[in-house]
Amino acid sequence: MKRTAIVSVVLCTGIGTFAAPALAQAGSATQAPAAPSAAPSSPAAPAHPPVVFTPRYTPGETLRYQVSYRSQSQNLVGGAVENPEGATELGIAVGMTLRLEVLPPIPAAGGATPGPAPATGANERASLRLRAVYEHVSATLSGDSYDPAAANVLAQYQHLEGRTIEFQLGPHGELEYLKGLEEVAQDPRALAAARDWIEQLGAGLSAPRTGTAPGQSWERSQRVPDAPLNGTSLQTTSTYLRDEACDVEKPAGEQCALVLTRFSLGQKAGEKNATPEVFRRNGLRTSGELRSHGESLVYVSLRTGRTVSVTQSSEVLMDLSIRHEDGGMPFHFAGTSKTETHLLLLTEPPGQ
Repeated sequence: MKRTAIVSVVLCTGIGTFAAPALAQAGSATQAPAAPSAAPSSPAAPAHPPVVFTPRYTPGETLRYQVSYRSQSQNLVGGAVENPEGATELGIAVGMTLRLEVLPPIPAAGGATPGPAPATGANERASLRLRAVYEHVSATLSGDSYDPAAANVLAQYQHLEGRTIEFQLGPHGELEYLKGLEEVAQDPRALAAARDWIEQLGAGLSAPRTGTAPGQSWERSQRVPDAPLNGTSLQTTSTYLRDEACDVEKPAGEQCALVLTRFSLGQKAGEKNATPEVFRRNGLRTSGELRSHGESLVYVSLRTGRTVSVTQSSEVLMDLSIRHEDGGMPFHFAGTSKTETHLLLLTEPPGQ
């Protein structure tokens, strides 16, 4: 049982990473292809000033988000946890209301991996530390065959209600630390839904610190240190599409920047040692393949720099084996999943 729990926890970390790929990544900006030039008689449109997406928060402030998560997966699990009926089709639908409290930022700690050095000067970005309470959680499962872990997954969602976690996003939107979640969610599917929304809060930090304008794109390639396989990296390409109303029902209301991000995750070819150090420290060895790709559409407030809404879709392919170095039956997880996530800012006092 202890080995099974360890495998579940480390899978949670990996799946949480690629289920919610780092929307908030810094990178170099490039200009998208220019639109056809206007007729000579048309007046030139005024240049759009660069926008610096730096979210503004005040310690002690509270706000609420609504999160919905839907996943459809086909999985085959063998070894320590085996489904006697073979491949399982499992659908998960989760709805959550979160209350966030802004806390003063602290240095990365608790086993966190420090992010890039903070910027200096006028465009400096501070880390964002938040305490989140899962005020309301609802979850339903559906499937075409028996899944021995389904009841446990449902219980983990239900246990999230009323629970509190704390986390901090770095100057580039990187997750500097997270505590409190693994105490109540161990199954990889439950953890993915529970933490999927976290990095999306820093989506506005994906743009260059010097600012960007509609039509510009920026790219980022980075390693994913907590993935279950060495050499896993994430590539993102983001484009500032245009400005439009944050609420489609209020076209004259608050304006948002609309950002499209496409991402892919995978391993380098020919990686000799597939087991990351964090797994080795737990006496585990990993091998196999993990791939993911998808896109997100993010509305970032031009007034506050905060994420107002996110719609994200992704697809994951996994064929992963985990074994304990002192023997025992290996754990094998193979499957595909398609996931949709929606995040919406519920309340924000005007004029903040």
